[in-house]
Formats: sequence, C-alpha cells, structure tokens
Amino acid sequence: MEISVIASGSNGNCCLVEEKGASILIDAGKSCREIDKRLNSVGKSLENVNAILITHSHHDHLCGAGVISRKFEIPVYLTQDTYAETSLYGLNVKHFQLNKRFKINGMDILPVKTSHNVASCGFVVKNFGLFTDTGIVTNEMEAVLPKLKGILLESNHDIDMVINGHYPPFLKQWILSDKGHLSNVHASSFLKEKGDNLSLVLLGHLSGNNNTPELAKAAFETLVKRKIDYSVCSRDNVSGKWEI
Repeated sequence: MEISVIASGSNGNCCLVEEKGASILIDAGKSCREIDKRLNSVGKSLENVNAILITHSHHDHLCGAGVISRKFEIPVYLTQDTYAETSLYGLNVKHFQLNKRFKINGMDILPVKTSHNVASCGFVVKNFGLFTDTGIVTNEMEAVLPKLKGILLESNHDIDMVINGHYPPFLKQWILSDKGHLSNVHASSFLKEKGDNLSLVLLGHLSGNNNTPELAKAAFETLVKRKIDYSVCSRDNVSGKWEI
C-alpha cells in the first residue's frame, strides 16, 4: 500500500491511498487544479482515482470534491448526515455507514467514528488509518489503533498556544473541547498507549496559528520513546509518499 499526503493542515486536506489497482482520495480540501498539480508532482493523476471519501463537511476537507467528481467522473462516498450538510447535489454520490466495512475495487475500508462539531469520521484502509478533526480519541479509534501498521493522525495544536493566543474565548473553548481538535500531547499520548504495532506515523492537520512542526515533533519524541518512522506533514506542500 502506498500513501501520498497531498495536503494536510487547517488550510486543506487530501490524502491518496493506493493498493493493487485501487486508488482513493480521502478528502479533497484544495481546488481541483491544486490537487491535480500536487498529484502530478509525485507521479500520480486524478484520472486513476476510483473514489473520493469525505470525512466531514468542512471546507478544508471538501471544497474540491464537486469539481473533481464532475470533471473526472469519480464517485463521492460520504455518510448521509454529511451529505445533508453539503451542496454536493447532482453528483455520483454513494453513502456508507459508520463502523460498517465496504469495498472499492477490492480495497477494504472501515469508516470509524470521530468527535467533531459536525458529523464526522475517519477511515481504516486495510492496516492504515486516517483520523483528523476529532476533539477526543473515540472508543472506535481506540479499538482499531492496535491493529494498524500506519496512521495519519491529527496533531492540531499546542494547548498553551491556544490558551495564550489571540482567538476569542468561544473559539478557544471549541478547539479544546470534545468536539474540537486533538492537541499535540493528546495525539502523541494516544500513539504511545495504543500504537505498539505502528511502523509509520504521520502527524497532520496542524493549525497555522496555534502550532508549529517543532512543537508537534517535540511532543511526539517526548511521549513516544521507541524508534519509529514518523513525519510531521506540511501545511503548504505535498508531504511525500510512504509504503506500508
């Protein structure tokens, strides 16, 4: 299986997962043109994508999905609750249910419940998991992590930066709530406690105002003390390709 992180941050998210002739995009939070350009830069193409999977309805995960779907005739997979929150009408839309497996071109996919201020989920694709935009580690996330070899996990913010930053109180409260985002410490603590079988960790969805790659890295290295291949995903560029 090959993982290509095309965009990861509060300014846009998109990840390509490929295995044995199956190719899926998880989220499409950049424009069609930008996603296509970034895919081309790592030798990939939207023409080969079989499906777009959407985690939730926020703009930084969804904004390019409609144009990509129409232009390349790619079906969009999302829950009925998420669909109701979007304007993706008239597309080739397919619905899935949380915690119920489905297949795309033989690729086994499990949608896993997350905790955000809109209907949301992460995905397990074989032994790779992707989880962003969740204020807590849900029971469903805890259950699947020990089985994973690779993960892209939100490490959104540094708690002190949020508390001492310029955001208004209501926004700070939301970010730090059970329906907000995982902090560096919470993300890395989860990986320390449940991630013994992981060989690849990608820390993603960093905030531009309340985090730095250095802080995310420091939390991970402080808490997860065993040797493991890990990277902090870029907010501004393609982060790279990995195999698991």
